[in-house]
Amino acid sequence: MRKKLLLVYNPVSGTGGIISSLADVISAFTAAGYDVTAHPTSEQGDGMQFIEQYADSFDLVCSCGGDGMLHELFCGMKGHSGKCGYIPSGTVNDFASSMQIPKNIHEAVKMIIEENYRKIDAGEMNGNRFAYIAAFGVFTEVSYSTSHNLKSVLGSFAYFLEGVKRFDPFYFSEKSANLKITCGDYIYEGEFSFGMAGNTLSVAGSTLAVPSDASMDDGLLDFLFIRTPKTLADYDKIRIALTNEDKPCDSVIRLKANSLKLESEKPVDWDLDGEFGGSFLTAEFSVDKQAITIAAPEKKV
Repeated sequence: MRKKLLLVYNPVSGTGGIISSLADVISAFTAAGYDVTAHPTSEQGDGMQFIEQYADSFDLVCSCGGDGMLHELFCGMKGHSGKCGYIPSGTVNDFASSMQIPKNIHEAVKMIIEENYRKIDAGEMNGNRFAYIAAFGVFTEVSYSTSHNLKSVLGSFAYFLEGVKRFDPFYFSEKSANLKITCGDYIYEGEFSFGMAGNTLSVAGSTLAVPSDASMDDGLLDFLFIRTPKTLADYDKIRIALTNEDKPCDSVIRLKANSLKLESEKPVDWDLDGEFGGSFLTAEFSVDKQAITIAAPEKKV
């Protein structure tokens, strides 16, 4: 009996490679025993709504695009227990790097057809799901304010170029917020210029923000908070602490937990998986442990 596959894709993601490869992708899935329904997204949130509405009608739900399209897959699958696949065609593709999913479209399709699945966690902030990261502060808005054309030409370096333009004390002050962070019995207070909750092994193509023991299926999120540097010496200490976990400093707070609450004196803008996620005075984090069943390369023993 043939299986039913839903393919939701972003036609303008990355260099638009899915458009030229779409016929081959559908042919490969068809040859593997799937009847394919393809849905191109027309605006942000379209893919999530389509998946949410029709996921239960398919044996496999695949999304193709960048990290934003992955975000819509995770959000659309909330409340559904079916199997998923992800075909990366974006610029940075942190999730694909973390899961070792091939970044070549045809190789990713081949991997999905092999039907090796892995259960991974999904993060939540104020009830809103995210696939791999929620972040605020310096440089975080770069990922959703940088033009798609610039991302396509420069790749992950686009984020760096845009960020460097804003690296000055005024920018740090503007993007900072006075916070109260509650994690179990621990409370941290003060002015912070950056914070993130991650379920990933890579952030913006780098492992600096991720602890060496990070896991994507342990039911825990990895949190990183950076106090606002007041002097160049403060910044240098932070830089050293980020590049070397064995040399911690008071300005860099790393936590691992299944829940955390963050309260601020003013609304804080959040980035969820590379897209604007809203402004909040309070952010409460939790984990939906091993909620997503997704195709991944078979682990080598």
